[in-house]
Amino acid sequence: MRFLRDVSFKRKLMVVILLTSSAALLLACGAFIFYELAEFRKDVVDDLTVKADVIGAQSTAALKFKDPKAATEILEKLKTEKHIVAACIYGRDGKPLAKYLRPDEKRDFSPPATLYNAHLFKNGHVELFREIIFNRLDMGTVYLKSDLLEMDSRLKQYCKIVAVVLLVAIGVTWLLSFRLQQVISTPIMHLVMTAREVSEGKNYSLRAVKQSNDELGALIDGFNDMLAQIQARDAELGRGREHLEQRVRERTGELQQEIAERRQAEEKLKATATRLERSNRELQDFAYVASHDLQEPLRKVQAFGDRLKAACSKALGAEGRDYLERMQAAAKRMQILIDDLLAFSRVTTKANPFEPADLNEIAREVLSDLEVRIQQSGGRVDLGELPKIEADPLQMRQLFQNLVGNALKFHQEGKPPVVKIRGRILDAPAGAPAANGASGDLCQITVEDNGIGFDEKYLDRIFILFQRLHGRSAYDGTGIGLAICRKIADRHAGDITAKSAPGEGSTFIVTLPLKQSKQTLA
Repeated sequence: MRFLRDVSFKRKLMVVILLTSSAALLLACGAFIFYELAEFRKDVVDDLTVKADVIGAQSTAALKFKDPKAATEILEKLKTEKHIVAACIYGRDGKPLAKYLRPDEKRDFSPPATLYNAHLFKNGHVELFREIIFNRLDMGTVYLKSDLLEMDSRLKQYCKIVAVVLLVAIGVTWLLSFRLQQVISTPIMHLVMTAREVSEGKNYSLRAVKQSNDELGALIDGFNDMLAQIQARDAELGRGREHLEQRVRERTGELQQEIAERRQAEEKLKATATRLERSNRELQDFAYVASHDLQEPLRKVQAFGDRLKAACSKALGAEGRDYLERMQAAAKRMQILIDDLLAFSRVTTKANPFEPADLNEIAREVLSDLEVRIQQSGGRVDLGELPKIEADPLQMRQLFQNLVGNALKFHQEGKPPVVKIRGRILDAPAGAPAANGASGDLCQITVEDNGIGFDEKYLDRIFILFQRLHGRSAYDGTGIGLAICRKIADRHAGDITAKSAPGEGSTFIVTLPLKQSKQTLA
C-alpha cells in the first residue's frame, strides 16, 4: 500500500490493526445480513405456501362447479393481507377462474401463465404457484404475488445496526490499538533514535536499551553487537590509517625519487630517439644520394665497356672478352641494385600524398606491364575484384609489381605459373584501435601462386633488406623487393605477411585500411 510508505511505524501499526478489525467485522456483519435475508425469503415463501394451500382447500367446490363468483369471494378475503399484491385461481385447463388485485394498485392485473409448484423473485416481488389437489385429483392452481417491503425495511434496519456496531467497534479498536501498539512501537522507535544518533554523530559507543526478551529484544541485542563490532573495527581502522599514512609518506619520498630518475631516463630516451631519427634520416638521405651519385660512374663504366667491346673485341681475345663480359654483367647487377635502393629510399623520401585509388585499375596496369613476362613463362594471372582505398597510387603499383613479379619469377621448373589476386573487406575488431592511427574498416589483398614456396621459419627474414633464400645463380634479384613491400604497407598503416610451404606455392597477404586518418592525410 503506497499511502503507508512514508507514514511513521506507529501510525502504520494502528492503521493495520484498524483495517484488519474493520474488515473482519464487515465480513461478519455481511454474513449475518446475508443469512437473515435468506431466512426471510424462505419464511416469505413458506407463508405464501400456507396461504395458497388454505385458498386451494376453500376453492375446491368453486373449481368443481366452475363458479367464478364463489372463487372471487374467497380471493377477496386477501384484503386483510397488506403484502399480497395480486392473486388468481386457475382451472384445470390453466385459464383464470377468478383474480384479485390489491385496492391500492392502479394498474390492471394480467395473470401470468401457470407453473407447477414454483416460486420466483423478480422486480421487488415474489410470485408463487401452488397446485390444488382434491382426492388426488388436480383441480387447478393458486397464484399469489407478494411485495417485499418488509424485507427492504428489515434490510435498512440491519444496515443501520451494522453502521452503529462498526463505528463503535472502530472506536474501541482505535483506543485499544493506541494503547497496545506502544508495546511494539516504543522499542522500535528507541532503536531508530539510537541508530540516528549513531549515524549523525559517528559515536559507536552508544547502545540501545533492551526492554523485552522477544524478537525485538533479539533485534536490539544484534544491533548492539553490530555497534560493538563496528567500534572495534573503527579503532583497528584508525590504527591502520595511521600506519598507512606513515607508509604513504615513506612511499611518497621513494616515488618522488623514482619519478626524478624516470624523468632523467625519459630525457635520455628522447635524446637517443632524436639521434636515432636524425641518423635514420641521414642514412636514408645517404642511401638516396649515394645511389644517385653512383649512377654517373656506373654509366661511364657501362658506356666504356660497350665501346671497348665494340672496338677492341677481336684484339682482346677470348680471355679478354670473358673478362669484359663479366665486368658488364657486374655493372648490370650493380645498376639493378642501385635502382632497387633508390626505390626503397623513395618510399619515404619521394612519397606522394594519399588519395582515392582504384586497386582494380592499378592491378590491370601492372599486368599490362608484365604481359611479356607472363607470355614468356607460359603462365596466367587471375585477377579478382579489388576495393577502392585511400593510398599512394604509385606505391600501390610498385606493391603489385613486386608481388606479381616474384610470383612469376619463383615458379617451379616445367610448371607454368598461376597467380591469383583477390581482395575482400574486413570489419575492424570491436574496440580495437586501428594500426598507426588509421580509421575505419580494413581490406585484405592476397597474391597466391603455385611456385616453389619456402619454409615459414624464414618468414621474417624474407622482408629484410638484401635477405635472399636462394642463390643468385638460381634466381636473379637483389633481395629488396619484399622489403619495399613491407615499407609501403607500413607507410599505409597496414601490414604484410605470407603463408607457404616448400613446393606448395606461397600466399602473400596485405592488410590495408580503407580510409587513412586525418593526421596521415594531412
